[in-house]
Amino acid sequence: MPKLKKKEPKNRTRNTRRRRVLIRNVLLSVITLAVVAATVFFLVLRSGAQISIVENAIGSFFSPVQSALSGAASGVKNFVANQRNYGKLQAAYEELSRENEQLTLELAAAEEALLENERLKSLLDASSSYESLDPVYARVIARDAGQWFSTFSINRGEMHGVSKDMAVVTGDGLVGCVYEVGLNYANVRTIIDPRSGLGCLVQRTRDDGILRGGTSDSSDDAQCYLNYLPRVNNVVPGDVVVTSGTDSVYPKGLVIGTVTQVSLSAGSDGNYAVVEPAVDFVHIEEVLVLRDEVEKASGSLSPIPTPSPAPTATASPTPDPNSMPMSTEAVEGEWNWPSANGATAAPNVRLEPLPEDSWAEN
Repeated sequence: MPKLKKKEPKNRTRNTRRRRVLIRNVLLSVITLAVVAATVFFLVLRSGAQISIVENAIGSFFSPVQSALSGAASGVKNFVANQRNYGKLQAAYEELSRENEQLTLELAAAEEALLENERLKSLLDASSSYESLDPVYARVIARDAGQWFSTFSINRGEMHGVSKDMAVVTGDGLVGCVYEVGLNYANVRTIIDPRSGLGCLVQRTRDDGILRGGTSDSSDDAQCYLNYLPRVNNVVPGDVVVTSGTDSVYPKGLVIGTVTQVSLSAGSDGNYAVVEPAVDFVHIEEVLVLRDEVEKASGSLSPIPTPSPAPTATASPTPDPNSMPMSTEAVEGEWNWPSANGATAAPNVRLEPLPEDSWAEN
């Protein structure tokens, strides 16, 4: 039979635990007193500003810890402060964003107004030059698709005194003419359109011709062609071309552009020159319509009569001299002569006496 282990009494177990706790407390107290004594010893024994080895070791050990704790404390403090002020910062940010957008829009509007003022100043200066032609300001409201302003619409019409065939200009020169008019709008065809044509002359040489548009959607440059120049001319690149006023549409003297090339050989339309327009036909925003009516002929010229063909001479029968002798019977103041068919003609002409007859009688 195995021996049964006897249970220790409860009092002995409790006494053992108490003894262990007492020994641990005594040891901690001794260690604490030793550390305090050592600290006091080194603090009392060190001289002046010298740092003891123990202090240096302790300071070196706790310095990173202190720095980390200080940084953590600052971060927590800042986080709490930021969380506390987050609502205020968010509201201030949104307000600054709105102000920034408003200022951006105002800056763009100010730049656009500055550019518009410059264009209007140029038009105002041109308006003073065209004052005798009764100009009216108009703004471009529509245009055909494409790179060039071949045709476009303006916001002026019959109610503003605009009518068909009125010239349209900018501060740089001639743009074109009105070809359709509504109540409060009008359509303009420019001089670079291939369907346009006008009378013009070279300002220096006074050689005139017909200007036609020569610009298409695929053209790189806006060009016109001055046709029907005299066979012998002195036109050179750089000469200024103006309207001649002979087409009953455009007033005389409006600047069209400058000559860039001159043909060396005559084409189907005679000698010609290439003209670069003075107006920028890529950027047109405002124009002037010249409402002064161009003087026209009061009536149309009568057509040149076609000459009638010359009468054809027809041969008449020659009388036979043997059939009837040529004889005349003189009657006082009258003569009889045979006709072409041989019959004797009746008295025809009564001759008046001549002065020489009276002289002879005397």
